[in-house]
Amino acid sequence: MDADTLPLFDLDLATVSEVEREGCREFFAGKANKTPERYMTIRNYMVEAWHAVQPLYLTKIKARAGLRNCGDVNAIGRIHTFLEHARIINVGAQRTRRSQPNGTRRRRPATGDSDGEEPDEWRSVPSGSAASLAGRRRRVRDDEGNWVYQDEYYGGRVIAHDVVERRADDADYSYSDGSDEEHEGAPAHKRRRRALNGARYQVQSEFRLVPCRAFGEGLLPFRVEVSAAALALMDLHAHLMDTEVIGLLGGTYDAGEGVVRVEVAFPCNSTSTTTECEMDPASEVDARRVFALQDRHVVGWFHSHPTFDAMPSVRDIHNQHAYQALCRRAADSVEPFVGFIVSPPGAAGGAYGVSDISVFYVVADGSPEGVPYQLPYVVTSRDAVSTEAVDEMALLVERHAAMEHRVDLARRFRRSEAMTLLEKLVISMRSHWDDEARQHWDDLVSRRLRPLLLEHYCRSGSGSGGSHSELANAAPPTAQESP
Repeated sequence: MDADTLPLFDLDLATVSEVEREGCREFFAGKANKTPERYMTIRNYMVEAWHAVQPLYLTKIKARAGLRNCGDVNAIGRIHTFLEHARIINVGAQRTRRSQPNGTRRRRPATGDSDGEEPDEWRSVPSGSAASLAGRRRRVRDDEGNWVYQDEYYGGRVIAHDVVERRADDADYSYSDGSDEEHEGAPAHKRRRRALNGARYQVQSEFRLVPCRAFGEGLLPFRVEVSAAALALMDLHAHLMDTEVIGLLGGTYDAGEGVVRVEVAFPCNSTSTTTECEMDPASEVDARRVFALQDRHVVGWFHSHPTFDAMPSVRDIHNQHAYQALCRRAADSVEPFVGFIVSPPGAAGGAYGVSDISVFYVVADGSPEGVPYQLPYVVTSRDAVSTEAVDEMALLVERHAAMEHRVDLARRFRRSEAMTLLEKLVISMRSHWDDEARQHWDDLVSRRLRPLLLEHYCRSGSGSGGSHSELANAAPPTAQESP
């Protein structure tokens, strides 16, 4: 059997493996509606359904057909995604709906399946051709059976955002749109309309950015230290894609000193847009395995906000709160888990060209949703530039080089300025090291990273950042760096 088709764990239908507990933790967190028994019921049904339809692809819609009373459809979909990435189901399946490699699009024939499944006879058309541009936007069914545009559908768990409109000191952190009592005297049709608007608002509110509060003096749950190498890797990852990126953070928690030490960052695979991000469960398992070999633990996660501020959304807050609960220590009830947000555009009034990187933590504060608080952090090992760290960054650059939504670093950072995104990236990554280490850092970047970035991320004909030779010969910018 090919190594790419081997399952990530040995499946036993009568038990649950440790890999499954890590990959589907929501079913092992003591929730009344998400129990290990329910997970096994869903998993076993999907495995049996997959064996019944082989070699065809088992879709989420078909997998849910026999799981009518097994709870949240999104949670069921996440189990499907986990089993697929773990190579338990759909191994070598003949898919009828599949994304195409870069450079091709699919064109729909005159007739099609009424269930939204794509016929096998679809033909590939080179992107950019007149034929590919002439067709309509194609619609598919989402995981709940509704028709949606394919270019807006990504399925599964999403993290999305919208700009918050209220000031931080005015935020009451209540994400509902009023209670039934407020409208008790209104006519029935108005109450129905308000109830509908309230439901819509609750959905939209998950995507709102929420300003973080500040901890009072002496109230920090712990201190946070992060290595310069981990910050630089997060910063680089956020600059490579127009879409959101996501990853896990490895390190240690020192209960005696009360400090979370973030030592390494592990970029994870994801399905993302500029406003959504879904972590690949198999990638998360890989990260935990790597951390364990290094005698480290998962102490946090990071994700990027490509076009907006480094504030958490309501969905981010919910995810962070859930992760903290899973990491709660029985001995002292401390939850040593932090969330990093990287915003490449930078903060208003911040150092020129330097990304805005914030750390948040969620406190109950009497709110069922939890309230986000800003955590200050200290950068450590700012003089420890290593060849190994830069080699790891080079691997990340190469891994993303063929991805569709990679950034064109030859573009200008701002329309009115000459600085390119490549130069901005160099400035931002350079800011994490101290003055004595920057010369060594510049040398390593010039030899290992810059050629790869020029080759794969500075596309010719952008018309905004100069030619490859001009960018290659340009000295690394040093102006207006952060201390």
